[in-house]
Amino acid sequence: MTVLGLDIHVDVGRVLLYDNELLDELRRVYGHSLHVLLTALTAPPRRYYFRVNVLRREPGVVLDEMRAEGYRVYMDEHWGEALWLPVVGPQRIQLHDCMIVVDKRAAESVMMGANLYAPGVVKVENCVAPGREVNIVSENGVVVAEAVAAEGFQEALRRGRGLIARTVRPLYSVPSLRETRWHREGVIYEQSVSSMTVGRVLGAEPGSVVVDMCAAPGGKTGHIYELMGGRGRVIAVDHSRSKTRRLREEMERLGHRGVEIILADARRLPEILGEGVVDYVVLDPPCSSIGVIPKIYDKKSIEDIEKLARYQRSFLRAAARLLKPGGVLVYSTCTVTVSENEANIEYAVKRLGFTVEDAWPRRWSRGLGGYGAAAQRVHPHVHGSTGYFVARLRRR
Repeated sequence: MTVLGLDIHVDVGRVLLYDNELLDELRRVYGHSLHVLLTALTAPPRRYYFRVNVLRREPGVVLDEMRAEGYRVYMDEHWGEALWLPVVGPQRIQLHDCMIVVDKRAAESVMMGANLYAPGVVKVENCVAPGREVNIVSENGVVVAEAVAAEGFQEALRRGRGLIARTVRPLYSVPSLRETRWHREGVIYEQSVSSMTVGRVLGAEPGSVVVDMCAAPGGKTGHIYELMGGRGRVIAVDHSRSKTRRLREEMERLGHRGVEIILADARRLPEILGEGVVDYVVLDPPCSSIGVIPKIYDKKSIEDIEKLARYQRSFLRAAARLLKPGGVLVYSTCTVTVSENEANIEYAVKRLGFTVEDAWPRRWSRGLGGYGAAAQRVHPHVHGSTGYFVARLRRR
């Protein structure tokens, strides 16, 4: 295995395995800046965002409390409920002669400072022993952290759960919020500022009926409920039993007992809830997730994108049936392809009876020409945040 230390430039071509047709698709958006985008996909956001649950605490109060306890925390320039912590790094990683190899998901978590747990482990070298310093390395050879092997890691491996190693020096670092009192008390929720755009663009009126079609893990659901002041009917839907369970736990932690949670394929919602009965729909369908950062490894083809675009349109058709005449749909993805974004908006307008409205409030870049020009695009290399697309449509 070739190990890429921090003092060695990470080869983007090794991390991002996109076929030529997909790269051509991305050039439609980025042109000569494509390599800049691809490089940006391998680094985390400059700011680590979370939002304050305004139904439980004033954001300014939380800001003051956290600063009093030594956190370098700041309020977003645009949205009062959004707070952020600076991301430190990249940091120089010392190379050790012993390593633990982990999968993509674990590597992307550990590189930001999380400890390593059993489900993400691919291989533990024979040299690893409790208390020994090791490197945590992704399957494609990127060193993401220095760590110390935990006592009892062998038992954790055997059981398939439990702590394997404590991270002592990650590639990037940001204070962990999961163990803080604000998290335990349901006062904060970790969510990218790109994702927060959805609730702001939706602008749901208190007392209205809102459906979040692909709701897990619940960040948008909770944000919308809070922006509505907890007044209205918010229905969160997901097809995964385990994700729905975690979604329910998150809503309970936040105190959002008024959120209704449905385990179902969201494409069947018109049969479950009825047609023309909903004021607002949020649709953030499964996508290629190209905008999600940081990436340790990602392999995709244009065929993957085309298949996903067709799948996304099946959700759009269901959303059109759910909405009342004059109802609002906010369509969003955490990807940056045209096929999954502007092309789907064009489909919604030409085939499903939608019109596109200006996606206020403007803080990002405009979408591409035509139907996407009223949408918002978040570019990782420009805005330092997860790549995202958001468009607001109204049912005729």
